[in-house]
Amino acid sequence: MALKLGWEKRKPVGLSCFKNREMLWLWCRLEANGYDLNPKLLGDAGSRANHLIDNVAGRETVESLRAYRDECFSNRLDDSEFNWIDYNNKRLVEWLLESIFGDHISVKPTVTRFDESTLKSHERVNLAFDLSTLPIQIKKKAITDLRQAWSLLIDIDPSLDWVDKKHDDQCRWLVDEIKRSDLAQWISPRLQSPVNNEERYLLFINALDRSSFPLKLKTLFLSHIKAKWNRKKKKESAEKVQCNLNVNLSTKEYIKELADDRGLKMGELIDALVAEEREREREREREN
Repeated sequence: MALKLGWEKRKPVGLSCFKNREMLWLWCRLEANGYDLNPKLLGDAGSRANHLIDNVAGRETVESLRAYRDECFSNRLDDSEFNWIDYNNKRLVEWLLESIFGDHISVKPTVTRFDESTLKSHERVNLAFDLSTLPIQIKKKAITDLRQAWSLLIDIDPSLDWVDKKHDDQCRWLVDEIKRSDLAQWISPRLQSPVNNEERYLLFINALDRSSFPLKLKTLFLSHIKAKWNRKKKKESAEKVQCNLNVNLSTKEYIKELADDRGLKMGELIDALVAEEREREREREREN
């Protein structure tokens, strides 16, 4: 038997079949009816549910709550319609939210009295569909269209097999390359200032996903920059010189740890650190 959450034991009879998804819908529905709910409790599913239960106590009857229940389930997609979405895939989530909130599909988010960015990604997607008053068949078509569009986007993945998301130098280089390319216009404003390799890779791949370029053109672009990357590495390898340094064993171990974190060899890490320091010096000189 599944372990019940604390708030599920407190649910009034009229909401007996409500879970997290339905409670979020109810929050929006009650606010539309004039309830003054505390947005600070919205982000946590348990706090949200308990707050709703406390607010409906004494104000709603079993019949009125059942009316909300019937309304909630009357025009909504089944959970299974969303099963293809992997919310651990940041690339997919970024594209999906943009498709919904960027007015790219028929289902459009309803204006709420709270900041929806405080919600988890899956909650934001579900809520857009749950609050929509469009007929159920249009909603089904919208989620199917999203799935089909995504399946076409990931056809590019085999052309990305040379990209190492942990390679610090390569990820920085990819950002520079795409900012200099025709794809620069497709870089999401939210991703303009990456601070780590995961964000740099996301900037790069999201620009490809957002672009209107056909698969063939994307493939040619990736083939071109792959060749450019290989030439760069070959040139750098030819310019390498042997450099023996005497350091403490603990220092060497720490250098290796830092290099592993960045997906680099120890020598490559030292090159990267020196390059970063030179860039900081140039920035200080420009400021002065």
